[in-house]
Amino acid sequence: MSIFARHTVSGVLYTLVESARNTLNVDPVVFLNSGLVVVGLITSLRSAGNVLYTYAEKTCLSTVHVRAEDPLYDDIVRWMNDHAFQRRNFLSVLAQTTNRSDNDKALIRAPLAHPNSDRLVSYREVEDNSFLELKPFRGSRLFRFKRTWMLFSHAASSPESVPQVDTNPPLKLQCLSLSLAPIKNFLDEVRAYSRKVSVSSITVYRTKPNSRDHIRWSSAASRPSRDISTVILDKQKKQTILRDINEYLHPHTRQWYANHGIPYRRGYLFSGPPGTGKTSLASAIAGVFGLDIYVLSLLDPTMTESQFSRMFSEVPTRCVVLLEDVDAAGLSRGDLGSSEDFSQPGSATGTLANTSVSLSGLLNAIDGVSSQEGRILIMTTNSPQRLDRALIRPGRVDIHIRFELPSQEELRDLFLSLYSDMSQDAGFSLKEQETETARLNELAVQFAGCLPERQYSLAEVQGFLLQYKRQPEEACDNVKSWVEEMEYEK
Repeated sequence: MSIFARHTVSGVLYTLVESARNTLNVDPVVFLNSGLVVVGLITSLRSAGNVLYTYAEKTCLSTVHVRAEDPLYDDIVRWMNDHAFQRRNFLSVLAQTTNRSDNDKALIRAPLAHPNSDRLVSYREVEDNSFLELKPFRGSRLFRFKRTWMLFSHAASSPESVPQVDTNPPLKLQCLSLSLAPIKNFLDEVRAYSRKVSVSSITVYRTKPNSRDHIRWSSAASRPSRDISTVILDKQKKQTILRDINEYLHPHTRQWYANHGIPYRRGYLFSGPPGTGKTSLASAIAGVFGLDIYVLSLLDPTMTESQFSRMFSEVPTRCVVLLEDVDAAGLSRGDLGSSEDFSQPGSATGTLANTSVSLSGLLNAIDGVSSQEGRILIMTTNSPQRLDRALIRPGRVDIHIRFELPSQEELRDLFLSLYSDMSQDAGFSLKEQETETARLNELAVQFAGCLPERQYSLAEVQGFLLQYKRQPEEACDNVKSWVEEMEYEK
């Protein structure tokens, strides 16, 4: 800068300072110096606070860290969202729009027409009533739990990480105490609240990539528990598996297994044609016993054998592990040595290009040294004859439930399960309910008599009935035409 320019700038600054001094009667230099002192004081206090916090964290602050992949992580965030978060907002939150199909509250709030009216439903009305959830995202919040002040910290590295929900860092809980008891009491309360909220629902977990070389269990869906009575299956078969699982889950059973040197595991094979209710029974079992479902796919080309084994070993001690369509994976033999006999018919041969899990890897995951105990393994297959005998031998598969195309009795049960609520109308008297129940029983017998036994799957028949959700008479009137169409298509 030239000497002339420097003098010009100095002159302008001097003029501004003099104008401010004459107009405001305040010396800007003093004001600026005071501001610098305040900024320096704030910086010093912040530094001192960080030093004191670090010292307290090492000496008198109890701290608990929870990883993002742990189910407790979501439970804590839910509790904070429903309790402390509502009373005192965080300065930084994560907003997300959700459609809670498990409760259908958005549908109930939407001004929709009655199901029997002629008005067409616009889903835009439902979307307008969808839920906007605000969850703690960054920063920390001090809250009080049972007379104890606690610090909740949920820090994200940067705003850019918002879309990448899998990159959540561990959250941190702290309290001023020489004991972890206050935090443990809080976590017990969180788990109790989570059980209360989810008592009538089950959570389905699936594997999800967390980074290039890492996967973790992630909640994929939460759905209402299915009533076991809605699963159309031979009553004796249902009683057999329910009795077996109930005995297996009894607290004394684990000790019995340990006393006899038997690994505490239980496996079931559901086989039968598509659409006969194999997955439905697995879901209903989870609901009956209050268990979550962990779904593993043998057809995931991105999952290595070591990752598959690790995910299998990381399931909780009380859950349902579901392996669907195991016959479609085309499992290779791997390196089993001579411990398993593959000379028998039904041995797996070849390897499909879309799976990287060998048969030996699957067997080691099921009952290897590091496999989890206490879980319930359910495998489903359309073609049990294609499964290797090493996979379904006793100890890996303890009970085999065979699903068949429905009989006349099962077709009648399906009809009644879909229309039975019509006899429970609140406006009916007791006598009217009995009359309606008798009428539905007659229609069920009539409907089942129009269908050939063991020819159509439950899914096919249910698909037809769903066209007449509130018109059982019309379903009976049109079922013969439907059978003729199905025969023609075949």
